[in-house]
Amino acid sequence: MIKKLIKAIKRSNEILGLNQRGLYFIRPYNLKHAKKIADNKLLSKKYLSKAAIPVPKTIKVFKNYSDVESYDFETLPKSFVIKPSKGARGGGIEIIFNRNKENKWIGASGKKYTITDLKALAKDIIDGRYSLFNQSDYVLIEERVKTHKNFKNFAYKGAPDIRIIVFNKIPIMSYIRIPTVESEGKANLDLGAIGAGIDISVGKTTHAIIGKSKAINFIPGKNLSLSGIKIPYWDRILRLAIEASKITHLNYGAIDFLIDRDNGPVTVELNARPGLSIQLANNDGLLWRLEKAKNLKVKSTDQGIRLGKDLFGGEIEEEIEQISGKKVIGIIEKVKLIGINGKEIEVPAKIDTGADRTSLNEDILIELGYADSISYFNSFNYPLFSSFESAKKVSEERDLKIKSGDIKENNFIKSRLIVKSAHGFSLRPIIDVKMIIDGIEIFSNATASKRENLEYKIIIGKKDLTKFIIDPSKK
Repeated sequence: MIKKLIKAIKRSNEILGLNQRGLYFIRPYNLKHAKKIADNKLLSKKYLSKAAIPVPKTIKVFKNYSDVESYDFETLPKSFVIKPSKGARGGGIEIIFNRNKENKWIGASGKKYTITDLKALAKDIIDGRYSLFNQSDYVLIEERVKTHKNFKNFAYKGAPDIRIIVFNKIPIMSYIRIPTVESEGKANLDLGAIGAGIDISVGKTTHAIIGKSKAINFIPGKNLSLSGIKIPYWDRILRLAIEASKITHLNYGAIDFLIDRDNGPVTVELNARPGLSIQLANNDGLLWRLEKAKNLKVKSTDQGIRLGKDLFGGEIEEEIEQISGKKVIGIIEKVKLIGINGKEIEVPAKIDTGADRTSLNEDILIELGYADSISYFNSFNYPLFSSFESAKKVSEERDLKIKSGDIKENNFIKSRLIVKSAHGFSLRPIIDVKMIIDGIEIFSNATASKRENLEYKIIIGKKDLTKFIIDPSKK
């Protein structure tokens, strides 16, 4: 009884979500002509091709029974896709992978097709068996997109497709649908394919479901994680999605892509009424994203991409931070330095896990109020040493003099570090410096250095990186 009640609540929420989007977004933002283009694959291809947006090559179109009967099916290649022009939910689509010695075409499910079988499928499509509104339809035969190498180990037979929800020229949500054995090589969640949410900002998968709602972490039967899969050509896909939305005036809709192993992304479908599975795959709702993007003024495709990444990206990063309790930072980060003179400076720093200790240019330290300390240390005119041992000996002798009271060290100089370079070994002062990285305060024992000819005046070493995870792809 309780299970039935939960199911009923979920269903009512699903209906509410569809109605809200239909009332507030689909109707006002998608004009009748835009929906007409999206509902017709042939018409979509015409508009997209005109705008130089890549689409699969058309092999043949059947508009009636006569076209079917007069066509020489022997001229078809070994591999192709046959589909309805106005199909819904993947119905009527058959992916043909090869032709055997008996001259039968082999489908994704292993089913073998004769010419008679293909004619029967084509006629069913023309009769409207698979069309969106059960109306008569056209048959579209296209080249088969070959699976990109990045997905070979994840997808069963068919190529995964990537869906981008675009609203107001902004990509607001995305996921990849991965064919499985259960879905018979088709990227269709209704048939049992996998849907994995994609972080808009970096083009990597996050959460995943199989079928329409069951959460999943790994590819069934394989020890392959569904989180962190990198989508190739990501920025190009986002750009094509926005351009497709603009050329068709589909202001709220889904643009679907396949990625060919040789030619990259191609647009395969537009959808003026995207479903709700994408929310489950992303573990997040669409409505708040739609509301956030609704009143923004988007002047260009580049701006739309930036807004999508800034507003709706970072889900993997947030999850990692929650699990680890550490911040995710890139290899170049803005660092705020707090001087002993009260001055604050924000400068770009290089994150270097190969360096043991943080290093700052002398001129930065002088600006932060350490001029006396730098001047004091340099007054000893330490030479360039030929060996580590000779540098260590001088440093230890200085420690003994400080300990005996013969000399007094500057208050802000804690010790000395022996630094090796191409020219020999040198002594550099270690100075206490306060800095803030991604909102976290760090009290560093940093070395002063002379880095005049290098791009970055600050190198953050691993001693100051214990509260962070380094992601080289993060910008």
